[in-house]
Amino acid sequence: MVWLAVGGLVPFPGRCDNWHGSVRSKLQVDNRYTLQNAHVFGELWGQGFYDDSQDDLHGAMEFVTRTGYQPDGGGVAGLYQAFVEKGFDSLNTRVKLGRFQRTDNLGLYLVDGGAVAYAADDNGWGFDAYAGHPSRYDHVISVEGKFVGGLEGRAQWTPDWGWGSDGPSLGRIDVRGGYQYFWRDLSQRAFGYSPYTGDGGNGSGTVNPGMLIGDTGLQGAVAGSYSAYGGSKPWGSSLQRLYFATTGAGRLGLWRNSDYELGVLGTYRADRDAFENIRLNGQLDLTNDVRVRGSYEYFQPRDPILTFREKFYSAYALGEQTLARTRIQHEPVKGFNYYVGGLASSRKGYDGYGGELGANYVFNPNFGLIGEFDYMSLGPESASSFYVSSTHTVNSRLQMRVNTALRFEDKILYGFNRAVGAEIEAFYMLRNNLVLNVAGSYVWYTRILDEYLGAVQVIYYFDNFKPKGM
Repeated sequence: MVWLAVGGLVPFPGRCDNWHGSVRSKLQVDNRYTLQNAHVFGELWGQGFYDDSQDDLHGAMEFVTRTGYQPDGGGVAGLYQAFVEKGFDSLNTRVKLGRFQRTDNLGLYLVDGGAVAYAADDNGWGFDAYAGHPSRYDHVISVEGKFVGGLEGRAQWTPDWGWGSDGPSLGRIDVRGGYQYFWRDLSQRAFGYSPYTGDGGNGSGTVNPGMLIGDTGLQGAVAGSYSAYGGSKPWGSSLQRLYFATTGAGRLGLWRNSDYELGVLGTYRADRDAFENIRLNGQLDLTNDVRVRGSYEYFQPRDPILTFREKFYSAYALGEQTLARTRIQHEPVKGFNYYVGGLASSRKGYDGYGGELGANYVFNPNFGLIGEFDYMSLGPESASSFYVSSTHTVNSRLQMRVNTALRFEDKILYGFNRAVGAEIEAFYMLRNNLVLNVAGSYVWYTRILDEYLGAVQVIYYFDNFKPKGM
């Protein structure tokens, strides 16, 4: 496998193959992991990819090394990904072996193992199977355990069912479902450094939420409540999930433009005999430029480290909750659309309501502007947020992105709090294969600690591209 992933990067005469990649060096400082002291580090990230279209052979290798102050002590160095992937046309199958990245209901994590994907040529169905040893990398909020494996099937039909020439019709059905088994043995590592509280050591009694994610969520992690992660269940117990997703699309036929789409998806915890999350959603076109959307979802968010955008969106919070929303969107002219909507939520025994409105305007292909406002009142708590974002391609070498936000909230925990945030990021092409990236953000709070991030990154791209026919 190593020879295919590394040695395969060396091209052979007469082959339709190419390789490409990048090397990124970065210096970053932020306090989002500790919320107290600055987290300063230097990082070198390398990526290499190999593709042979003739033999349908592909490989990838990614490594990262990091030095500087680390909340968990010491630096990081190792392989992030190293895998080889081969397609077998006669069997309609693809096989992947090695260490590869996977994203599903456990979060983002790495798997040391293998995966097989089958896709039928004619009827749109197939399945994927994977198995291996799962692991976290760095402070990515995901899982760490002994084994993960699963099987997923998918199918698509285009029945084109209809009731009369002008009646309702069903033109497409998509179905996906699967089973996942995850086994963790965290009895020796469940208690340790918590990057969200700054505590550490086996005697601290804090629970590292990054290691427990995928069990019952992160509620209670900072407080260090052991019972929040399974009660009497042993630390080494398994998790079994059944998940499904179905989408249907067609036309109502009651008026000229009446395309619709309906969907349902969810995850059922077989080991707990309960749904982990479920979502119902739909959309309907009233005219060529007016669309109505609606959804209802029950979920438990797991990730306490939110993106800049998510920090200022009052509809979501940690803990078990339901959220229903409806939205109408209008695009009066090309390049400009706006929406207005309402929300209803239930969380921690309280019911609440809110609203949202926003607009998106693309002035030209090089400049776009987004503005949003949302409000939510939930029991004794309330929050309102303003958000403005713009992306501007100044010229062929420079691209900039600016986000600003203002939030007012009244919480039981700490009372009234005002947050003002700004984020800026710029990419400048020094040469056609060398890019400078500068990013920074700061959030000012009146009642809690400020958050900040600053980073400078240089990216070098390399490749051995060969046009088709060579």
